[in-house]
Amino acid sequence: MEIQARHTSTDKILQDALLTFPHIEDNAAHPIVFFDERMEKSLQREDKIMKVLRDVIGGKDETSFYLEYQPKLDLNKNRIIGFEALARLRIDQVGQIPPDEFIALAEKKLLINELGNHILRLAADFIGRMQGQGIEDITVAVNISGIQLLREGFVEYLQRAPYLSERILQAMEFEITESVLLEHYEQINETLEQIKRMGIAVSLDDFGTGFSSLSTIGELHIDTVKIDRFFISRISRLPDQDLITSDIISMAHKIGLLVVAEGVEDERQEAYLRKYGCDIIQGYLISRPLPEQDAVAFLIDYNDSERE
Repeated sequence: MEIQARHTSTDKILQDALLTFPHIEDNAAHPIVFFDERMEKSLQREDKIMKVLRDVIGGKDETSFYLEYQPKLDLNKNRIIGFEALARLRIDQVGQIPPDEFIALAEKKLLINELGNHILRLAADFIGRMQGQGIEDITVAVNISGIQLLREGFVEYLQRAPYLSERILQAMEFEITESVLLEHYEQINETLEQIKRMGIAVSLDDFGTGFSSLSTIGELHIDTVKIDRFFISRISRLPDQDLITSDIISMAHKIGLLVVAEGVEDERQEAYLRKYGCDIIQGYLISRPLPEQDAVAFLIDYNDSERE
């Protein structure tokens, strides 16, 4: 560790050294670390995030961490048929923390299983409240990390968790990314098979950006592919003949999968996806992610308007 002139005491040097040790452990290939003000701020930010996440999981903080829900529109029925649950974290005097940041940190600090369980509980509570209002046939998609899928006892946890009744599980969908399949493909696929037996739908998120081929996907225990927003954004600026999105939709249908397009932001994209038979869309064109009460109100208003 580099000692800079700003250090005025032995205690300060020791304090900075202690802050540096976890960073060295996380970067074992580069065991020499130069501690500077930027690293200090980064580590202090990590500590704040981790403290809040631990308080959230431990039930000491019920406000900093919450879910928002982005509606999903069935293009065939012109009805909202579900939501994607999106995790949010806001910390006083820090602000909104990007999900990619706090999820990656939870994975690095081995807290993702506990955080994932907390997210499942929040989503299950939301489903339960909707069902209590008589709102049926609405699914809620939850993002599941590869670490959760590889955890010994994950399926057993789903089976015995008191807040996950059979009725609630059957209204859930698990979203996984292609990247989790790079390693442990067979093990994860076996877990997905068990999950599907419980009545939980499974979706492959960000399809088209990873290693998966449609032949590989045909062997996966999934129900849906979500076309990555990269392919959707191209629809707005390229002619139909230069796009492969329609081919992805067609091939996915041929192997019996539903197709969801995420990141739909304009009417040109929606028209293209309708034309080529995409099943479901989500994105800012339909709605931004919404707090629970607003999400339910949007669902009711949208579907009621379609009946008129």
